[in-house]
Amino acid sequence: MTAIRCQAVHVSLSLPSDLGAALTDGVVLCHLANHVRPRSVPSIHVPSPAVPKLTMAKCRRNVENFLEACRRIGVPQDSLCSVGDVLEGKGGGVYATVEVLLSMAPPLVSLSPQVQLAGFALFYLSVMSVLCAIYVHLAPHV
Repeated sequence: MTAIRCQAVHVSLSLPSDLGAALTDGVVLCHLANHVRPRSVPSIHVPSPAVPKLTMAKCRRNVENFLEACRRIGVPQDSLCSVGDVLEGKGGGVYATVEVLLSMAPPLVSLSPQVQLAGFALFYLSVMSVLCAIYVHLAPHV
């Protein structure tokens, strides 16, 4: 498991080592939307110990709920990836959507500038680590 903590948007997620699967089932994306705006995704289908893999229908529903939450939060239509982009593991479109979504997170105002800078640095490194992991996962293996 890879732990990611983004102070700038109060995000603390644990990602499995298979990041592609974590994104394609929509669970992580739904939780991310809920961290940017609480309760923006009202229901998330999550795997259980009894049924560790979601059906394609539940994955699709999670992704649709994520994209609908992005629309309600204010992500412009031209910045939204498609359901197919997520389900097929196409990182470019997903990256653009997540980047715009994170830019819409409410700013922290009660922290000192030094703490804000440290939070931003941690956030930036976390996002870059996720993007690197997506790239490594999606890059063709030669």
